Amino acid sequence: MKVAVFGSAFNPPTKGHADAIESILAHANHYERVVLIPSFCHAFAKNMIDYSHRVAMLNAFVSDLQDDRIHALPVEHLISDGENPVYTYDVLSYLHNTQFSGDQLTFVIGPDNKANWPKFYKAQEIEEKWHVLVVPERQSIRSTMVREALAEGNAATSLITPSVADYINRHQLYA
Repeated sequence: MKVAVFGSAFNPPTKGHADAIESILAHANHYERVVLIPSFCHAFAKNMIDYSHRVAMLNAFVSDLQDDRIHALPVEHLISDGENPVYTYDVLSYLHNTQFSGDQLTFVIGPDNKANWPKFYKAQEIEEKWHVLVVPERQSIRSTMVREALAEGNAATSLITPSVADYINRHQLYA
């Protein structure tokens, strides 16, 4: 099976993420599954809200997308020692050695991470063991935009899916 692995902070998941997923599924390689991996301990030390909230929002996001090829797969907490970052190489190795051992894995990055690719831990080894797919940014919607809008008391409903918006409102996140 061809599996696209899309990791992100998902802080929160946005319609920009949804557009990237749409691009992945429309790619000529015809991925049969897209797994969304939320960061547990980010390699570039991003400030993120609690992992449990991001996992819950990611599940809500996947539900909104209504496509059985798309799955939230929170696994980084299983890999993490709780102190050090979890690197892409570690995630792909874990997936390769567990539930996707016989599958073709492709790590998905956007243009922003393409520019930073040489900074990724074991970037060359990743390219040697697995595939890397750079998806275009067709919709410039970033999680930062959502967080800023909400912090200013504005609705961000045009930037996120309905269930994510509902979760954020119910838990009063990013205010």
